[in-house]
Amino acid sequence: MPVLCITGLPGSGKSTVSGVLAEMGFRVFVMGDYVRAEASRMGISTDEAATRLRVMYGSRAVAKLTLGDVAKFKGGRVAIEGLRSREEYEAFREALGDVRLIFIVASLKTRFSRLASRGRPDDPRDPLDLMVRDYRELAFGLANLISLADYIIVNEGLSIDELRDKVRMIVREVYGD
Repeated sequence: MPVLCITGLPGSGKSTVSGVLAEMGFRVFVMGDYVRAEASRMGISTDEAATRLRVMYGSRAVAKLTLGDVAKFKGGRVAIEGLRSREEYEAFREALGDVRLIFIVASLKTRFSRLASRGRPDDPRDPLDLMVRDYRELAFGLANLISLADYIIVNEGLSIDELRDKVRMIVREVYGD
């Protein structure tokens, strides 16, 4: 059964798409949750944890942590949110087979507005902070994923219902329902 993988820069709408998939009965695994757990365990920021994990254990480190739980899940549809590199994508393809990649894009202005209203401790304080974070995410290899994407959603000016419709269309195309 195909697995949907969701990626995009911070604030692009990954969590919203994951939420729509969860409403549709998907079991969603959020790669950022594994990074946040490691950050808490190490007593460092999530940004630092993301970098340390990849430096210490390789570019597939977070994918491997995620796959540990995905492998335990039996039955039903799966989505994985938060891929950052081609290597993570390849790790999922090797382990899971049929993987479909959804890349979500939105402007810096839109993404900053969304993140500012979210209220997570690691969210940017100003657009420059977001650009620095974007740079780090792109350095992980996020930009390389756009060429591998099966679907690209431009999440700019869409209502939640319009975004939900786009996600449902993808699910119908992938799963035939």
